[in-house]
Amino acid sequence: MPKVKTKFGQENKLIHPNSRKADQISREWHRDVRVKHNKKAMAQKMTALGEKIAWFRDQLDPEVKIYTPGLTADLVEQYLGRFDEELEQIHLKNQIGQRSSRQHASREDAIEHSQKLERDEYEGCGIEIPDLSCPKNLEYLRSWAGVLRFIPNITIKRFRKPVQTKADPCHENGDEMEENETDDANAKDME
Repeated sequence: MPKVKTKFGQENKLIHPNSRKADQISREWHRDVRVKHNKKAMAQKMTALGEKIAWFRDQLDPEVKIYTPGLTADLVEQYLGRFDEELEQIHLKNQIGQRSSRQHASREDAIEHSQKLERDEYEGCGIEIPDLSCPKNLEYLRSWAGVLRFIPNITIKRFRKPVQTKADPCHENGDEMEENETDDANAKDME
């Protein structure tokens, strides 16, 4: 795209609003706004992802070489409950005193909203966390200094809540058999 060039001494010359030059200036301005907006949004996403990865890095057990799905699920549950103490403090502050309004209402609402979104994501399609099942990735994660530009070097995977299997499937079949037997017995009694 060509640059808008003005002749020497004509920097303040008026441009007709319907001219091609006005369209060119408008396009450049809108593009600059869009690029700044995209940079800002990308920086916010990287910061949030960096905080999440740093939390997982800080919680890693140095003796564990590879995290199993069970250990990973425990770690994710800890991550989802990371604001529980702060919520308890807010509830205690609200109980003390005789105010009818809530103190720290916006913080409490923000925490509850983010916890609900993360819980739904974890139970639904899965929450994005660093891949803890790969020893190479785990080693890199432990040595990561927290610099945001190196986040793409860390493999991120979606981890879904493990499905609870029923404890005793034989017992359930037995219950169904008992129900069927009682239905048969009731049917015979009616005859």
